[in-house]
Parts: sequence; structure tokens; C-alpha cells
Amino acid sequence: MDILRGLAVLLVAIFHIQYPLMERVPGTPDIILRIGEALQPFRMPLLFFLSGLLLPRSLTKPPRAYTTGKLRGIAWPFALWTVIVAITFEALWRDEDRWWLLTDATAMLTGWQHLWFLSVLLVCYAVAPLTRLIPAWVLPLPLAFASSFLTSDGTWMEYGEKTLWYAAFFFAGAAVAPILVHWQRLSPVVPTAMLLFGLAWGFLAVQDQQLRTTLGFSTFILSLVGVLGLTWLSPRLPRSRFLEWVGRGSIVVYLVNLTTITIAFESIDALGIEDPWAITTILVVAGLIVPVAMVPLARTPLFAWTPRSASAADRPVAAEPPSPHR
Repeated sequence: MDILRGLAVLLVAIFHIQYPLMERVPGTPDIILRIGEALQPFRMPLLFFLSGLLLPRSLTKPPRAYTTGKLRGIAWPFALWTVIVAITFEALWRDEDRWWLLTDATAMLTGWQHLWFLSVLLVCYAVAPLTRLIPAWVLPLPLAFASSFLTSDGTWMEYGEKTLWYAAFFFAGAAVAPILVHWQRLSPVVPTAMLLFGLAWGFLAVQDQQLRTTLGFSTFILSLVGVLGLTWLSPRLPRSRFLEWVGRGSIVVYLVNLTTITIAFESIDALGIEDPWAITTILVVAGLIVPVAMVPLARTPLFAWTPRSASAADRPVAAEPPSPHR
């Protein structure tokens, strides 16, 4: 599954490059944005689904090891990068109230900008031990259905809707985990139909922004069909050691990507750079090359807190949090 995780997180990184590129480089082919929009119903659901696939293995650990592993591998980078992102954005934006973001408890807890992924993932892992009592397959449909009713405005309502909807994919992954090998060995007829359906869903999503951004029961089913098709396809893809490597350190790419793109975008404005090739190069370097180059740091305190006294069994594995992710 590392290859899918690596592909998904690189697609997220590319998506984050698209909008500043379209804004600053006139004449950028519209197809670039359309491809990103077609993939929108699948990128983040796939990352949550892949995280859920790892849940049964995580739950075999003693409760203390399970909890400390998630605190070190998810809560720690979430807290650290919340501070890093807040300070960076405050410095770039130069607001009159320079520290408003750091003092906004709601923004900090729900995940500012792209950090919402880790915030929601923490909630999923906090609830996940319940699957020792309740089968994981019971949860996805009720969660997706419940998300359809949280339609009121307000940060916490939107966060609740997002948490319920993406948690449905997380627990769908956990439900599929025990039968994953059987699913991937299935005859091509049904999975191929699901992949074709996913292509059609992506095409429709391009035509209607509301359709591709609405979180609800029907969109959960539509996106899940595509995610299951991709999961079946994964072992049939040509092996890519690069994508597997990126997948194992995907949390690095996810956390760094939007931060470096924002710095690059603001620098382009500050320096008055207008040459299209220069702007494209800067955004690609900032959004792809720099984050990927930092993958070897996945086990450092920047991305996972591992005390020297921690045993090998307790150390967080870089691939376990699908290192997230729009």
C-alpha cells in the first residue's frame, strides 16, 4: 500500500501547486486544474482508507504502546507543525494582531490549513479502540449518514461534518483489512467496473464544484467505490521504489508541502518575479522537490517524537500515519 500512499500524497502536493500556478502564470493549461478537480473525490479519502488498513495491526499492541505510538507519531507532529505553520503564516501576512492565529484555540485544535488531516486522524485513532468491541464494518455507513446532517455554518459544525465523513473511510479501511488479500485477488470484472465508475464520478466532479466538495452519504459511497477499485489495482501497478519510499515518509511531504508553497508564493510577490518559467520552477521546487528531499527526516523530532529510551517496538513507523494530506 506504500505505493498508493506515495501516489496520493504527491497528488495532494501537486494540487496545492495548481492554484498559485494558475493565478501567477497566465496561459497555464486549464487541463491541469481539471485533472486536479477530477481527483479531488479520491485523494484524501484514499489516505484515510489506507490509514484504516493499518488499524488492526496497531490494535494488536498493548493499550499503552498504542496510545504512546499515536501521541508520538501523530499528536506530536500535529502540535509542532501547528506552531511552525502559525508562526510562518503570521510572519508572511504581517497582520496588525501578529499572534491572533496562535491564540485562536478553535483553529489550533481543528487544524489550521492542511493540518486538519492530522487533527481528524487523531480523532479516528482515539475512537478506534472501540472496534475491539464493535466490528469496524458497522461504523462507515452510519458515520457517513450522520455527516449529511451537519450542514450548519460554524467552524465546529464543519469540523464535525469533516470528521464523520473521513472517519467513515478510515473505518472502511479497517473493515477491509482482514480481507484485503482476498479482495486484491478478486476477478477483474467487478473491480474494473468500479474503476470505470470512479472515472465517471471524477468527470462529473469536474463539472460541478458543489458535487465534488459536498460531504454526505451519497458522495461517500461514490468515492468509496473508486477507492476500493484503486486498492484492488495497487498490486497490479508497476513497482516504483520511489513511490514506496515517498509513501513511507508521506507525513513529511504532506506537512512541508503547503508551508513551503506559501513561502514561495509570498516570495514571488515580494520580489516582483513575473517570468512564467521562473514562477513555475520556484513553485515546483517548493511544493515537490523540497518536501520529497526532506523525507529522510521522517524519523527525526520534526515529524515523530522518539525518546532515546523508547524501545524499537514503541517507535512510531513513518508509514503508519498516512502522512497525510487536501
